Amino acid sequence: MECAYAPFNWKTSEETDTSVPLGSSGYADGYDVRVAQYIADELGMDLEIKTISWDGLLPALDSGEIDAVIAGMTANEEREQGADFTTPYYDSEGMIMIVRKDSEEATYTDIQQFSGKNVVGQKGTNYDDVIDQIQGVNHVTPKQQYGEMIVALQQGDVDGITAEMAVAEGVIAANPDLTVVQFDEGKGFEADTTVSIALKEGTRDSDFFKKVQEALDNLDIETRKMDERSCSKSACRRIIMSINFPKALEIFQENISLFLYGIGNTLLFALIGTLVGFLIGLLVGGIRAIEINDYDSGLVKVLKHIGRWITSFYIWVFRGTPMMVQAMFVFYLLKPVLQWTPFVAGLVIISINTGAYMAEIIRAGIQSVDKGQNEAAMSLGMTTIQTLVFIVFPQAIKNTFPSIGNQLIVNIKDSSMLNVIGVTELYFQTTSVAGSNYKYIETFLVSALIYLFLTTLASFLLNYLESRFDEERKTKAMDFCS
Repeated sequence: MECAYAPFNWKTSEETDTSVPLGSSGYADGYDVRVAQYIADELGMDLEIKTISWDGLLPALDSGEIDAVIAGMTANEEREQGADFTTPYYDSEGMIMIVRKDSEEATYTDIQQFSGKNVVGQKGTNYDDVIDQIQGVNHVTPKQQYGEMIVALQQGDVDGITAEMAVAEGVIAANPDLTVVQFDEGKGFEADTTVSIALKEGTRDSDFFKKVQEALDNLDIETRKMDERSCSKSACRRIIMSINFPKALEIFQENISLFLYGIGNTLLFALIGTLVGFLIGLLVGGIRAIEINDYDSGLVKVLKHIGRWITSFYIWVFRGTPMMVQAMFVFYLLKPVLQWTPFVAGLVIISINTGAYMAEIIRAGIQSVDKGQNEAAMSLGMTTIQTLVFIVFPQAIKNTFPSIGNQLIVNIKDSSMLNVIGVTELYFQTTSVAGSNYKYIETFLVSALIYLFLTTLASFLLNYLESRFDEERKTKAMDFCS
């Protein structure tokens, strides 16, 4: 589940009677968690919840990363092509619209009254699909997160947000400037608002599917109801102030353990990715910098050409595609073979991606070293490899240190792209918190300030190291002159 979709599921730093631990990154709570725990108990299994972005849920199911999707997901024709669904465990009983309380749209009773209006839904959900039932509507590009839609509505960029009543109640409670439009009978959306459990495709006849379905059939009325226990404390309480610094501070204090866990992972990914990427860059950049000489044997020339082609292809692919796409493709492609975790996969992906950029940085540094030094080293009997390792590389690294440091700062920010495969870094924690409290601006203000602090600290440290290198070079030059 997303753990960012209150009241169905959300992430919290506080343990409750219904919450389930998420390792050291907090707790999962909500209606879906209650249902999942019930089924696990019925099957005599331990419940393990993994936080995965909405777009990554079905790929994770297909790859075997998870056994079931219990995340407020509606079975439709498209999704049934990639998963087997149980019977529904909840029905929101209709789709409604969230609008600004002081707007003309608050008085509407027919969806067709939204003709010519700007309406938005959540990406990849039936919230977005139903909008086209409004004739002449301006169907706004769907948003990834619900909080984004709320901000767009409050700022006047859109006139309405499609929603289920269970979700809308939490949104309205946290944002009293918004209200719900419920349409007259026969004048609303035609939409399936039931939610079911998704299991791996082709397992409908398996014992596991039958046991899950049996447990679901026996789900008692109390557990099946969406009541006050299924409401995020932070999402469902009434908020008087909106978009203010005190609220941002409150969000940080209430979720400090979640943010700290995200910070730790972000720094770990950035540091390891930069270090391993640097080593890859040394190798690849060195290969690309090796000259093909006339006196080389035929075999050596062929090997050098092959090396250049392979390294050029590697750089072309990993610099030419977004890291988010690389993460999705590489993780799920190799998951059945390697059985690796999102954490390990994230480290590998960010390292390989960084290596492609580092290779060009190192190559530029190598080319900045005077060729006369190469010739002098060769005249002394040093091989090409020895010349690179002992003469060229040390100077090239010093010349490219500012660019290498800049790549570290880039990695601190770009590690956020790994959230697509369920890596729990700072951005992932931020979206989880925002999805629980519906305070998108304040939550991301906290995240922005944290990122700014981390990158500023990294910049100071890198500037200090660079100044030390400069001092060492000046000292050596003075010693030589004396």
